[in-house]
Parts: sequence; structure tokens; C-alpha cells
Amino acid sequence: MVAAGSSKPTVLHIGDAIKYNHDFYEHEFASRYNVIQATETDRESFIEALKSKKYGNFSAIFRPHFQTGGFMGQWDSELIPLLPPSVRIFASAGAGFNWADVDLLGAHKIWYANGAGASDEAVSDTALYMV
Repeated sequence: MVAAGSSKPTVLHIGDAIKYNHDFYEHEFASRYNVIQATETDRESFIEALKSKKYGNFSAIFRPHFQTGGFMGQWDSELIPLLPPSVRIFASAGAGFNWADVDLLGAHKIWYANGAGASDEAVSDTALYMV
């Protein structure tokens, strides 16, 4: 969904700023998308922001660092239905699925993307080393 007055799709950024690839983020990503930063720091406030449509009809959710942006807790049946129907993808750093109900996201036609598999070899090598 394109924000009013903008020709670019809107992305809701949750959590801290990216740690790496600042040039790409500032020159490529931000030039293609209208990026808005979620300002809430707890689940209740975030729920109220979604209910009031504070961020409008954004198209995507972007969580670039797995250690931040978790203030809203589980993405579950309380939270996911509050997302605008314009949301089509949730891109999150990290490899786990335990904090997001991917089946429910899918039922709302929202793709969930993360870094699953990115560290498989390093983790298995470390596990073997520890044995």
C-alpha cells in the first residue's frame, strides 16, 4: 500500500536501526520505500497504535535486528488481526519462528521472512567442536 502523498510503499520499521549496510539502507532501501519507525516500547501501546491506525496502511513490517523490536511480545491472535489488510510481508532478522504465529500470518495473506538457514553451517560446526 502506498502512503497518502507518496508514490512509495510504506514499511513499518520495528526495533533499533540497522547495524550494517548503512549505505544500502540510506540510499537504496529508503529511496524505494516510505519507512516509518514504530515508537511504542510496550505491547499495550503498540496495540493501541494499531487500533487507531497510527501508522496507516503500511505494506510491510521490517525488524532488522533480532535483539530489538520484541517489545510487543508474541505475534499472535491478539496482535495479527489488528494489522491493516495492506500488510503483505513481515521481514525479521533471526532464524526462529517461535515468537510469530506464521500460520495465522499466512491466513492473513502475510508472508513471513527471516534468516532461517543463514547460520546452519556455523552452528553445526560449533556443536561438533563442543562434542
